[in-house]
This record gives sequence, C-alpha cells and structure tokens, in this order.
Amino acid sequence: MARDNGFKDFANRMAKVPDSIRRQTNKAIETNAAEWVKVSRATAPKDPEDGTPLHDSIRHYATDTGGQVVRAGGETTTKDSPAGPSDYAIHQEFGTTDMPASPFFWPVYRSFKKRWASRRSRALNKAFKEFQNGQ
Repeated sequence: MARDNGFKDFANRMAKVPDSIRRQTNKAIETNAAEWVKVSRATAPKDPEDGTPLHDSIRHYATDTGGQVVRAGGETTTKDSPAGPSDYAIHQEFGTTDMPASPFFWPVYRSFKKRWASRRSRALNKAFKEFQNGQ
C-alpha cells in the first residue's frame, strides 16, 4: 500500500499538470475567492463606532499551489480585552454572550459553494479539452 505524504504528494501531482490547465483552473478559483470577498463585504455589519475595520479585513490571497485563501478578521480587528486578545470578526460571525451573531462570512460560502464548484469544473474541463485538441 502506498504511503500518503500529504502536501508533498499533492505538490508533486500538481507539478505534473500542464501549465495551461493550471492557469485556467486557478483563474476560476481566484474568481470564486473574489466573489466570496465581494459578497461577504456587502453583507458584513457596518464597522462599529470604535473603528474596527471589519469590511476591509475580508480578503483573499493565493497559496503556493494556486489555490486561494479567503479570510476575515485578523490583526486589524483584534482588540485587547480583559480575557485577552479578542477578534471582532469572530464575534460578529458567531456572537458572544453579550452580542447576538450577525453572520456575514459562512452563509455566503454555503450559498455559493455549488456555483463555485461548477465554475471550477467548467474551467478545468474546458482547459483539458483545449489541451487535448492542441496536442
């Protein structure tokens, strides 16, 4: 039985994918991430009076393998509290004992995940057909 080396095996398999297929598929993945950021920013609660920049903390960036990471919160939305550092974005998404949840991030993902999977699959299939026809 073959041993699974996780990320290293994945990276090796990805390196064998033709660049044209990888580029087109990664473009679809980036489009998905940009859409997630755009809609999450539109549905995010207005920034509080203390100036915590929730809207601007929603962002995406590329990974080494061509994927995208979408994040909200972080350093800009983290404040000191009596219990230690506390991220306002997490409080908004899931609520606290003093504040009801006002989700803006995961509902967008759940609403769009089928659309994004379809976009990614269409891009992959189109790129693969173009690659086959070019050979």
